[in-house]
Amino acid sequence: MFSVSGAGVAMLIGVIAPVFLIILLGYGLARLGQFAPATIASNGRFVLNVLTPAVVFHALSTARIGAIARPDYLMVYALASLLAFGAGFVWFRHGAGTPAGTGVAAVRALGMSGSNTAFIGLPILTQLYGARAAAPIALNMLFESFVLLPLLLALIDAGGGERRSAGATLADLGRNLLRSSLLWAIILGTLCAATGWRLPAPLARTVDLLAGASAALALVTIGAGLAGIVLAGRRAAIATVVAGKLLLHPVLVVILLQVIPIDDPMLRASAILLAGLPMFSIFPVFGQRAGDGDTCSAAMLLAVVLCPVTLLATMLLLGVRL
Repeated sequence: MFSVSGAGVAMLIGVIAPVFLIILLGYGLARLGQFAPATIASNGRFVLNVLTPAVVFHALSTARIGAIARPDYLMVYALASLLAFGAGFVWFRHGAGTPAGTGVAAVRALGMSGSNTAFIGLPILTQLYGARAAAPIALNMLFESFVLLPLLLALIDAGGGERRSAGATLADLGRNLLRSSLLWAIILGTLCAATGWRLPAPLARTVDLLAGASAALALVTIGAGLAGIVLAGRRAAIATVVAGKLLLHPVLVVILLQVIPIDDPMLRASAILLAGLPMFSIFPVFGQRAGDGDTCSAAMLLAVVLCPVTLLATMLLLGVRL
């Protein structure tokens, strides 16, 4: 099903290296005091709420609707992510040496199953596949927005002292989704692809300019955000979360690809690549909410450091054809 070549390996290294070098640049600039914490936070919000939606809308609005509507891809990636989440949750809740509470176990499980699709996945796939990368990126974001994050928040609420009704939790989730510019970019971009409608030229050019500014700023922001993190926390938990994210998650995708075949080589490779990325940039925020901030922050730092090596090794071992 998969094959590998020297040219494919060189292409992968050429794509991965610039992404993580820019992250390293952001880390170095922040360590030198070039970025204040408030600046890092505001840049992150700008990337997430403005630049990333512009990239997604531009790519989707110019794509064929048949390239976006891929339930086979969504099924493979969603099932692999939920299996990774379930394995992590059961392990940390019941199997680890010191069982964690429901909220902590859920956040660590998210670290094993939720990829940094927007900030790291988007620049990598765009370099590899151009506008075609919009399909897996959008499908991943839909799954993460409508399934993975609501599942996490429900478990955090269940494990906390405050007890809320299911209706109140769903209402909050609905309001948050409606306020998401990324979700609206996915919806409007898909409608444009389905109807053939295009933005007027001035607006289209504005979106193009915003989209072009997204990758570098997003990656520098990730690196700057890592500058204040120290490797502190429970070492066994950190190692388990990182191994689950960088190794278990992509392996589960490969296993499911044997059961649910996907005919498009780009979608097959994209699913594995995205599954092998580090966790969400806001993963430590969820960790702080559950009282596990040090462990989650350290796990994210270690995952970003190891990801270039594990991503390349995973692709080599699996022989993924790019």
